Amino acid sequence: MPVRPFPPGSVMRVERLTTFSEFLTATTDWSPLVREVPFRRPQWLVPWWESYLSGELYLLAIYDGDRLAGALPLYRTRSAAKGAVLRLIGDGEVCTDYCSVLATSTDLPHVCAALAEWLTDAATSTDHSWDLLELENVAADDEGVSLLRHELDQAGNLLHEREALQCWRLQLPASLEEYEAGQSKSHRKQIRRFYKRTLDTDRARLHVCNTLDQLPHAMEVLIDLHMRRRQSLGQPGCFASPQFDRFLRLAAAELTTIGKCEILWLDLDQAPIAAEIHFLGEGIPFCYQAGVDPDRLTDDPGSLMQAAIIRRSIELGHTAIDFLRGDEPYKAHWRATPYRCIHLRATPNRTAAKMRHGLWLAGQEVKNWVKTGLNITATE
Repeated sequence: MPVRPFPPGSVMRVERLTTFSEFLTATTDWSPLVREVPFRRPQWLVPWWESYLSGELYLLAIYDGDRLAGALPLYRTRSAAKGAVLRLIGDGEVCTDYCSVLATSTDLPHVCAALAEWLTDAATSTDHSWDLLELENVAADDEGVSLLRHELDQAGNLLHEREALQCWRLQLPASLEEYEAGQSKSHRKQIRRFYKRTLDTDRARLHVCNTLDQLPHAMEVLIDLHMRRRQSLGQPGCFASPQFDRFLRLAAAELTTIGKCEILWLDLDQAPIAAEIHFLGEGIPFCYQAGVDPDRLTDDPGSLMQAAIIRRSIELGHTAIDFLRGDEPYKAHWRATPYRCIHLRATPNRTAAKMRHGLWLAGQEVKNWVKTGLNITATE
């Protein structure tokens, strides 16, 4: 995977920023840099950092002259077991999918080469040292991840990957009739019943919130349905975490402002039975969080909501719906396709870091041996 030489007269330089204000002062068109993924936008990353404040900000900005050509949004934590660890902003309980190097497709090879060189040198520096770069649940086929991995390997760093939870995406045809034709006979009949007997009657109404004035009410509908459903299953629910609650409210407001967030909820008999929050790419809604009324399960609220969302997306000309990570059965049922994701670790070629990496590998081997012996299948 050779990297093309920098354009004539172009010198990429990397700067580590310790505040987002330094990063956001420049007038930047983020759409080309995020490559159609809303979770790579500052409107997602900044609320995460403000809500979790985990460790030290380690935001790497790459410049071509005065132009911001790319970025890698990281933070650094320290522990006795792992040393100084670089992690992606947005990880942890927020479960941000499709994290990557930020850059246009044209700049990406040069940006990744500059990043790998800087990170390799920084590992032994006083202020920027690190013992482990840990990228959780990144898409295995992502161009930015692949290029960065290649360049880090070429620079002599140690690389290790393991399987992570798959992401699922439903490709959409041009018409609902085409979508129905691709289903099994029984599922096709079920979908048509959803429309005829419920969704196309006066009993049902699909609400769409995509403005700030509607957002507080829509968010409360989503949170109520999510929490009641999770608690009915004996689970705390995502919004039991104050940090998560704060983060999602902030991110939803910021992304709604630029037209990249919507909350949908379905009323049945004048009461909400299902809700979802979507973050919007180019022609693709990313379905991030959802909830259903646990007292209305006999009405099949989850399936009704999926049927309504699929029809709406096709009518809007969307090319796909992304269900993000997790192997919940409904994703395959609606004919979504899984995409491989990995946990990627990079360790600098230094004695202490290699020793920690060796101990970690040994621990993984023991865990795998125990799981194999107990006939347990695990994702990590």
